[in-house]
Amino acid sequence: MSRYVIPAKIFLEMGGWRQPLLMVDRIDDFKYGENGFVKVTKHVAYNEPYLLGHFPDDPIMPGVIIAEIFGQASEYLSFLTDICDIYEARCNETLKSLRDIHAHITTDEMLAIIRERRAQVRGVLAAQNLKFKDIAYPGDSIEVTSKLAFSDANGFKHYSVSAYVGKRLISHGTIINYRETKQPL
Repeated sequence: MSRYVIPAKIFLEMGGWRQPLLMVDRIDDFKYGENGFVKVTKHVAYNEPYLLGHFPDDPIMPGVIIAEIFGQASEYLSFLTDICDIYEARCNETLKSLRDIHAHITTDEMLAIIRERRAQVRGVLAAQNLKFKDIAYPGDSIEVTSKLAFSDANGFKHYSVSAYVGKRLISHGTIINYRETKQPL
């Protein structure tokens, strides 16, 4: 896990989600490039609103919520890749990791890039092919990894995803997000 924490205010600006649908508590790791990935964590709190009605006598994390974690993690991967691409074009400096992003995250240039890109792009979960192997319970921390498998010309991005609680694989498969980009402001 990385020691490089993105300040909460900036973290919220990077994603298009707010409570109660914010399903990523922190970004733990990121690698830019051809073999890039993102690792995120979602802590399953005992008072999560969706747990109240999902097996009330034995609450477990709903699979559809795990799919949403996958979708959000995958969008963070694409968004972080976007801001690295833009930063390199504007500043002639390559950012390859969460550590590199952290070093520039509070600069005026990076904040402007984050805000401009968030206003330009919208991503939605379009499809999923997931296998569920185990269960997450209140009190667990779900660690998700997302890697871009491929993109197509129609704006669909296919990600290979996996979710672990500790060393237990609870789910893996493919998430497909659709991303559309508005014309630059």
